[in-house]
Amino acid sequence: MSVVLVVKVSEGLVLAADSAATLMGKSIGPTGVQEGVLKTFYHAEKLLQIGDFPIGVLTWGNAFVGPRTLESIVREWEHNNHWESRDDFNKEYQNPYQVRECAEGLLQQLRQVHSGEFSGVPKDQQPGIGMIVAGYSEDEFFPEIWRFVVPLDDGIHNQRPDVDGKPAFGASWFGMTEPIVRLHFGRDDGVSKIIAERFDIPEPEVRQALEPLQYPIPFAQMPLQDAIDYAHYMVNVVIGRYRFVIGAEFCGGAIDIAVITPREFGWISRKSWKLD
Repeated sequence: MSVVLVVKVSEGLVLAADSAATLMGKSIGPTGVQEGVLKTFYHAEKLLQIGDFPIGVLTWGNAFVGPRTLESIVREWEHNNHWESRDDFNKEYQNPYQVRECAEGLLQQLRQVHSGEFSGVPKDQQPGIGMIVAGYSEDEFFPEIWRFVVPLDDGIHNQRPDVDGKPAFGASWFGMTEPIVRLHFGRDDGVSKIIAERFDIPEPEVRQALEPLQYPIPFAQMPLQDAIDYAHYMVNVVIGRYRFVIGAEFCGGAIDIAVITPREFGWISRKSWKLD
């Protein structure tokens, strides 16, 4: 499981992710066969840079496809399609690099590996894997954010399309986001459903009635440093919830954060290999 977040402000993008990867399955215990969390790793790579491009990838949902991590699948596509460096890309294609093209390629790669691993399994029983591919296309001033979930999506979706020809700034979060929803919107989606069912009120009307509880955040005017702090704070809220509340720690570990501007991809915080 995961929590990942992308913040779009006028100066650039901020991407953030936790590091927990949960292996689910069946095991034999004292009371017989048990199903649930088999193992939680705390060094998963959910935030990746594509080659040396100003493009980043966030992953959430199932952390593995069979024996492979999502980082392995992304790196294979990167290697096979000359996205490891801008020089290699330019020599091979002689075309401007595009964030959308990168997202479409990763969708095809993940769908191929995923369908091979889960062939014969009904689609509604296959584990879901989400990806955000975000960054700057060559010679473009404003960034793009593309999203897809396998096996549900046949194509990619523009996460924050322009509105009336102007960039749409804001934050988007994915994965185990209930703590963020509670904090940011001042409500719980479970409570909205309970109220809707108990009082026979359409759920959209319940949410509309609770809109005044939402914290107003001026993303359009937010400096890049504040966007970094916001992303770190929100991911940490989710990690804290799973650390202290009874239940499995589906989110945790170090918080990776990166900033993307038209000219570069920069790491703000990043896990490093070490001996504990």
